[in-house]
Amino acid sequence: MFSRRLISALMVSVLALPCATARAQQDEYWIPRNMDAVSQHASFRTDFTFDRTMLALANNFIEDEDTRRVVAKLNGISVHCYKFSVPGLYDPRNLEAVRQQYHDHGWKHMVTSQSVHDPRNLGRTDVWIRFEHANVEGAVVMLASPTNINLIAINGTLSPLDLLHLRGHFGIPKFSGDHLVEQNN
Repeated sequence: MFSRRLISALMVSVLALPCATARAQQDEYWIPRNMDAVSQHASFRTDFTFDRTMLALANNFIEDEDTRRVVAKLNGISVHCYKFSVPGLYDPRNLEAVRQQYHDHGWKHMVTSQSVHDPRNLGRTDVWIRFEHANVEGAVVMLASPTNINLIAINGTLSPLDLLHLRGHFGIPKFSGDHLVEQNN
């Protein structure tokens, strides 16, 4: 009797393991790979990834209730910021490998913005969104210029309005010129 229970428990574990492993791997696809190669020659480097537990702790230090509500929805956030002393210190193929990573895992590439007419702004902005049915389950923004690379990856079910509330927190820039003013109705 005991051995039959043990065998049943082992069989259930063996059958459940691939599902759990697949889900764990799927959950980690939002964290960018190959960032060490990208940042190899950076003069300034910031890399951090917060999981749900660290975000819950950080949420205690946020005063704005709307932002606290949004952070509570997150499963994780990964921020990578690199500054290079002169152009040409990172290999564009390494950035392309990061872009390819999101494409390979089914992320939808929503935006590519690149200036070719302004010699002072030779940067490129990419935005990827991961959908789970009709829900947005993750977002990645990568801003790359000849001397700067910023990548912010967010994992969690969020609306576009939720993303706006994260500006100015966790390394997500709050742009002074975005002209977004919240109205209190």
